[in-house]
Amino acid sequence: MRKIFFISALFFLCSKSSAQALVLKDSVRGSRYCEIIIVTGNLPKLTATVYNTFECNACPPEQWNNIQIDRLKKKLDAKAVIKSGPRYLLMDKIGQSDTLPPSVRFDSLEMKQRAVVIVNLAMALKGRAKPYQEQAVHHSTAYVFNKGSQVYELISPAHTYIMQSYSQTIDTTLTENSLSQLQDKLKLPQGWQFKTLKLEDDLLLETTEMKEAYVIQDQLENTYQRID
Repeated sequence: MRKIFFISALFFLCSKSSAQALVLKDSVRGSRYCEIIIVTGNLPKLTATVYNTFECNACPPEQWNNIQIDRLKKKLDAKAVIKSGPRYLLMDKIGQSDTLPPSVRFDSLEMKQRAVVIVNLAMALKGRAKPYQEQAVHHSTAYVFNKGSQVYELISPAHTYIMQSYSQTIDTTLTENSLSQLQDKLKLPQGWQFKTLKLEDDLLLETTEMKEAYVIQDQLENTYQRID
C-alpha cells in the first residue's frame, strides 16, 4: 500500500457536536506538541484517527524518538502509522471543547484522540499532500492572534494564509526566532510571497458548526490557514 500522509492541521479537527461551546485556552503560543495518525480499515474507505500530545505533555524527545512506527503499526494492525512533529503553535489562544477526550499511551507517551477522519480512495491515492496545495478541513475552532503578535503569512495571487504552527519534522533547526528568515528556505510557487508582520489588531479565525477551513503546508510542513 502506498504510504499516506495528512496535513497536520487535522490536530484542530473537533469530534464534538457543534452545540458544545468552544472554550478559549490562553497563552498557547510556543506550545510544543507531536501527532500520531493511525490509519485503519480497507480500501476504498480508510479511517484516520488523529492523536496528539497537546495538554498531555510537551512531547519529550526521548519518548517521541523511541516510538517505533513499524512496531506500532503491527501492534495496532494498522494500514499506516504517521508521526508528525515536533510542532509548535503560533496562535495566542485556541478554542476547544470543554470536555477533553480520554488519554491513551503509545509506548510511554501520553496522547489524546482529537479526530476521526474518513479517508476515501481518491485521498488515499494522492499520497502526500503537495506543498502549497489547499485542502479543506471540517472543524469547529477558534484561533486568536493577539494585537502586537508577530505573524507569518503566505500570500498567493488569490488568497492570504497565516501560519498556525511550525514544524521541526523536516528542518530540525527551525525555531520561532528563525521564522522571519524563512523566505530564504522556501521554494515558493510563482507569484507567491512570504511576509512577516506585527498585528495592529487582534485577529480571530473562527470556524463554527464543523464548516470548512482551508489549510496549506509549505515544503517544510509548516501549516497555514486561509484568512480571507
